Amino acid sequence: MNMFNKLSLTGVLACVAASATATGFKDPLDTPAQVNPGLAASSRMTAVTAAGASLVAVGPRGHILVSQDQGRTWKQSPAPVSTDLVAVRFATPTHGWAVGHDGVVLHSADGGASWTRQFDGRRALEVMKTHYTQRAQQGDAKAAALLADIDRYVEEGPGKPFLDVLFLNQQEGFVVGAFNLAFHTRDGGKSWEPLMGRIDNPKGLHLYALAQSGGQLFAAGEQGLLLRWNAEGRQFEAVESPYRGTYFGLLGSSDSLLAYGLRGNVFQSRDGGRSWARRDTGVTDAITGATALPGGGFVLSTQGGKLLAGRADGKLAEVRVQRPMAYFNVAAAGPRSVVVVGASGVRAESITSQP
Repeated sequence: MNMFNKLSLTGVLACVAASATATGFKDPLDTPAQVNPGLAASSRMTAVTAAGASLVAVGPRGHILVSQDQGRTWKQSPAPVSTDLVAVRFATPTHGWAVGHDGVVLHSADGGASWTRQFDGRRALEVMKTHYTQRAQQGDAKAAALLADIDRYVEEGPGKPFLDVLFLNQQEGFVVGAFNLAFHTRDGGKSWEPLMGRIDNPKGLHLYALAQSGGQLFAAGEQGLLLRWNAEGRQFEAVESPYRGTYFGLLGSSDSLLAYGLRGNVFQSRDGGRSWARRDTGVTDAITGATALPGGGFVLSTQGGKLLAGRADGKLAEVRVQRPMAYFNVAAAGPRSVVVVGASGVRAESITSQP
């Protein structure tokens, strides 16, 4: 999820009720995204990812862009909603999911060219209410204890956002979001099971990020929250964190996990989250995005418009960029190039030259 939406989350949620009563209000869940030919060049976009050889970017008002030439040109894809989209991932070159405000989950089966709505905040409330009521009636004390929270969510309405999505394969996936919201699917998003009560997050902190590392699934969020998915017990369990500030993202590989967030903080684990080492970034900007490069290494983006490349010697080096902006996310476009999204749209950047 991008930096703008994370830092302004509280204000966005507070404005939901007021927006709903505005004159002429049209619910974004019922309003398709409008076509904007100049979207990529000037409008804020919030997340970007690879879909096979293509790139897919998402942003406010349901805007979705697809590039098939490593980010040089972009074409807008139609979307069935105009709610703000904040994260997008592809499990295969064709099957991908985008999530955002109003609890929306969109699915594409053709590499991002078209999208359907699989889930939203209205349905999420119905699923939670039914699920925990039935379990409470069956004698599940933990479910019974959650009913008051579920009733409060229902009263507040469906506006709470999902902030990240990750599918382990084409069938099994997770979405996480504000106030400890999390759902799990094992049928490609046709149905979703709520995970409240199965997350070691007693304060109900926002969940911002998901990643796989070494065959394990991790989540991260506010106040240094780190979690590991216990597939056998079907629950997220706490991981000892080296940092008490907010993590905005995770980047996983077969043998490494990076957790990054406020004030330029980046921590790396090479043993499944059992121990962590701080990476010196040399910046105080919030780290807002990360991507692995096809040839090895990785690139981090910052809110202050900087790109940092991970070098073979373990150090991070700042990359020269042509037109810096507030970056919200980054994705690899090739072995030595990336696409960044942010306050001023979408841009391709080379990472061959370093100071």
